[in-house]
Amino acid sequence: MGNPTVSFSKIGQMAFNQFAARILQKDAVEFVLILWDGEQRKLAIKTTSNKKDPRAYRIRYNDKGNGASFSCKTFLDFIGLNYAERKAIPIEINTNSEMLVEVRIPDELFVKHSGQQPLLMEKVG
Repeated sequence: MGNPTVSFSKIGQMAFNQFAARILQKDAVEFVLILWDGEQRKLAIKTTSNKKDPRAYRIRYNDKGNGASFSCKTFLDFIGLNYAERKAIPIEINTNSEMLVEVRIPDELFVKHSGQQPLLMEKVG
């Protein structure tokens, strides 16, 4: 068996390779929450059974059994991830833990800033 990985697609999806998808599907994972630690640039994925939770993402399993994904473009934009090129990140999936996946996102996957100082908003009134 191979190694589970996650990658981020050009259309803003988080994609699991077939090895990761098999583990998730075997455990009947359908909805997940994404947790983010900006200081450590760590991402965690937690399962949820609450289908009505507005924060929940639904995992879609590929019919051919070769992967799974869910759309999270707004989240990826929020954390400043550059997903123009797909790069696989090895992950460990722990189906016996509250946190299904915990992974540090490599620095090179984040949008590079031009070095300009951010604009400051003045308080009016």
